[in-house]
Amino acid sequence: MTNIITRWLIAYALGCLALGAQGYRGFFGLAKETTWGTAIAATDYIELLSESLTTGIDRFPTRNIFNGWYEPDDYAGLRRSAGGIVHAGHPLSVGFLLKAAFTNNSISTVLSGFLYRNTYTGVKSEFADGVPRQPYTLEVFRDINSSHQYAGAMLNRLELALAPNQDLRCTAEWLARSQLMIAATTPTFPASSTDPFAFDTASVQLAGAANTRVEALSISIENQLEGIPTLNNASTIARVRTTGPQMIRIRGTLDFPDFTEQQDFINQTERALSLNIFKSNSFNLLVEVPRMVYSAFPVGMPGRGRLTVAFEGMARYLSSSAAAIMMVISNTKSNY
Repeated sequence: MTNIITRWLIAYALGCLALGAQGYRGFFGLAKETTWGTAIAATDYIELLSESLTTGIDRFPTRNIFNGWYEPDDYAGLRRSAGGIVHAGHPLSVGFLLKAAFTNNSISTVLSGFLYRNTYTGVKSEFADGVPRQPYTLEVFRDINSSHQYAGAMLNRLELALAPNQDLRCTAEWLARSQLMIAATTPTFPASSTDPFAFDTASVQLAGAANTRVEALSISIENQLEGIPTLNNASTIARVRTTGPQMIRIRGTLDFPDFTEQQDFINQTERALSLNIFKSNSFNLLVEVPRMVYSAFPVGMPGRGRLTVAFEGMARYLSSSAAAIMMVISNTKSNY
């Protein structure tokens, strides 16, 4: 009997090994750093749809004229870690991405011990010299024994997108300083609410009035970050700089029953844009762009079907509010 059980256990173990790594058994965690590049164990976790974080190595040749028919050896250069995550916008997880995108936020209490409001009004200052945004340590477990840990990660681009039959789809593109392998931590995902923000509780306003013609909408925050290597006795980037100011871009699909919005594009008329999404337990995400101007409004007739316009817009700075965009999230987390 003992031999039978032993053989069964060995067969079961080999069968498990044969399965290989499975994405559904992985997880993603993050933690806010106090010093750029000094890794912190994950404190919070986000359920993902996909991830593409990876480390690449620059290469450079040292010989061109070498009296041979073969390709000569080259050298490994700078290691660059970057990539993205895609996930449904949970009322708690969205706040981490907004903190990473803007660095600064203000917190107020709505209901003591339960409900808090975090307000983000665009980037106001850099986290530190050579560290433009709030840095994070990221952990990615890919169901292969250990986790990949990416230290000194900053958010280069964030997109929040809505469309019918879809959650608030968040796409975050990260730029990190270094990567190493660590023992996997134990993930704990948010339990309340278990559901993400979604299209069926979203409303859009243009110029202060409800607009039911917007069929899809995405808002992106583009930080334009660039990793800078130096002669610092290391094969990782030494600092991060911005190649330009933070840019807010709006894209969407609009029903096309008249020329009202097209004339706004032709005349470059500015309109305020507002997006509001509710969940149960007073969870709420509000996005306000006080000055939005259409940058593209391509009209045409691709066929016999109903006409829509895939518009593009950009947010402009409003001096009275000292912001080009304001994002307010209400949930149960008191500090990001």
